[in-house]
Amino acid sequence: MNRLYRYILFLVAVCSFIWLLAEPNLFSYSNFMQWRSALIQMTGIISLLLLTVTMLLALRLPFIEKLTAGLDKSYRLHKWTAIYGVVIGAVHWLLAIVPKKLVEFGILERAGHNRPQFDADSLQAMVMSLRGGAESVGELSLYLFMALTLIALFAPIKYKRFRITHKLMALIFVVIAYHSVVLIKPAYWDNLITPVVVCLAIAGVFSAGMSLLGLIGKRRTFQGSVKSIEHDELNQTTKVQINLPRWQGHKAGQFAFLKVAGEEPHPFTITSSSQASLVEFTIKALGDFTATLHQQLNVGDAVEIEGPYGDFQFDDNKQQIWIAGGIGCAAFKARLAELKLSNTHAPVTFYYCTQAPSPTLIREFERAVTEANIEFHVIDNRIMEFLSISEIKKHKGNLDNTSIWFCGPTGFRDALKNQLKGERFNLANFHSELFNFR
Repeated sequence: MNRLYRYILFLVAVCSFIWLLAEPNLFSYSNFMQWRSALIQMTGIISLLLLTVTMLLALRLPFIEKLTAGLDKSYRLHKWTAIYGVVIGAVHWLLAIVPKKLVEFGILERAGHNRPQFDADSLQAMVMSLRGGAESVGELSLYLFMALTLIALFAPIKYKRFRITHKLMALIFVVIAYHSVVLIKPAYWDNLITPVVVCLAIAGVFSAGMSLLGLIGKRRTFQGSVKSIEHDELNQTTKVQINLPRWQGHKAGQFAFLKVAGEEPHPFTITSSSQASLVEFTIKALGDFTATLHQQLNVGDAVEIEGPYGDFQFDDNKQQIWIAGGIGCAAFKARLAELKLSNTHAPVTFYYCTQAPSPTLIREFERAVTEANIEFHVIDNRIMEFLSISEIKKHKGNLDNTSIWFCGPTGFRDALKNQLKGERFNLANFHSELFNFR
């Protein structure tokens, strides 16, 4: 992920440099209000850049998913670019509002403005006439965007309402883009920064339109029907097999969005091996939707599948260690089916860590690992300590030529990564999915 943040910082640096070219006298300013005017523009432009990147990351475009190494990482980056875009937008607002209040209180002197004169029928004159309205709607939009961001991050709302907040954000972004373009300083109009801002606004508005029209993921959506449903009461999981006549296959470790009637799409790991017309999910009861899924669905019901997504694809030639926490074991089921058909593969050791072991599921894994010829350990956390890197090293020895593939709770993942840092393990060889999209 650090690589992705470096890309964003590079974009911010390039945009800041282009803005600086439009402010050649910046470092010779001696008046606070001159600095304020310049910094209002800079913070507004950087906020627009980050929010536009946020909108683009939400489109689920294949080339963006490839660039970010998976949709899960795209959405994590989407979350943080939105947060920083809003924070910088708040700084932009403070620079605009606070000095005005200080002038009203007589603490600062009002700055003189040399307003450029334009032909009354020119485009520039028309844009200047829109500035008052753009400023007002921009301020209101920022308030709303900040409120929706806080709701999305912290309010305990259900997934359906979470999606509604994001639809509203897309609509509000259109207003922010309008505000950004109209309020570009007239002195910038002959500089490169103006077309840059216009292009950012257009890209963001296009992305917002895709979201508002429900076109995101449309080309990767397939109609199917439920082939079978099996509910494991002890392990609180539901296995669903779906016939998809037009499905073009997937890779082990990928996931897809499942949409059933009356519900919003939910992401689940695909647990079947790649087949042209069948997808299987093993779904843990973790919320209202997943807990009652086996009661909502019947064999033959129509469903929609969007995908496949993800880059958790076991694509190296190293000795591999798989670590699953709870329902994270689902990420490895499809790969086991693939290895069963493989004549040769690098050694694999699979650790399944659980606090609620299901005999049925464990027998299923024991049969699959025997057929795939890999080493398997069940870590029953009711009677055993949590798996640690030191324990793995006792089993496997040096981990230098090893890749680790993890799927499970965030806290477990972070604990393992911290232990690996202490072992000076190259974390480029630690792979995990980031399934918390909020």
